[in-house]
Amino acid sequence: MNAKGIFTQLLWDSVNDIYNKMKNHPFVIQLANGTLPYSCFSHYLSQDILYIKDDAFALETLSKRALDKNEQDFFCAMANDAIEIERELHNDFLTHFKIKTPDKKSPVIKLYTDFLTKHASDMSYSVAASALLPCFWIYNQIGNYIVSKAVPDNVYQKWIDTYKGDEYEAYTLKFIEIVEALAQRYPENKQQMVESFKISTEYELMFFDEAINLPNNQVL
Repeated sequence: MNAKGIFTQLLWDSVNDIYNKMKNHPFVIQLANGTLPYSCFSHYLSQDILYIKDDAFALETLSKRALDKNEQDFFCAMANDAIEIERELHNDFLTHFKIKTPDKKSPVIKLYTDFLTKHASDMSYSVAASALLPCFWIYNQIGNYIVSKAVPDNVYQKWIDTYKGDEYEAYTLKFIEIVEALAQRYPENKQQMVESFKISTEYELMFFDEAINLPNNQVL
């Protein structure tokens, strides 16, 4: 998915090296090949549920801070959809893949969600929005890449299929457009917006690292 202007192109360029590391990451390669160890996938999926819960909270917080009514409605809708996704993961995917509900956050997910929720409440609105964008933009790009590389009869196909969907594409595109507009509205925050976007993208990569490098292949 392309940037929607000069600023969001700058954002993407700032993380292009991180994105390429993610595309070539063992987690992504093995997930697409269907060879990812079950413990690594289990860790990733269970922790993703905890991430989504806090992401929904951060999006709801952001919606309350937005001055533009369309942006308020957008972030509120995203928060509500995230809650529905969390419910679906609990009720469907954990059962399908025989994964236990996680007891606590892993080190990376705790760092990442603390970063997002703090930004959503304490940082300027435009900077907070930039911090929340990578989850959608990076996830969308990596997801499409995995779909294109997935082998037939992949054991993780049910999960890989979640990367598909026009609604998610539309959400991501709208989010990119909003961040582009915020950069023009608050030019004094552009540097912080780039920094927050890059830090969140680094956390996305760290989550892959954590999942693939579990000690003794055990779920944390």
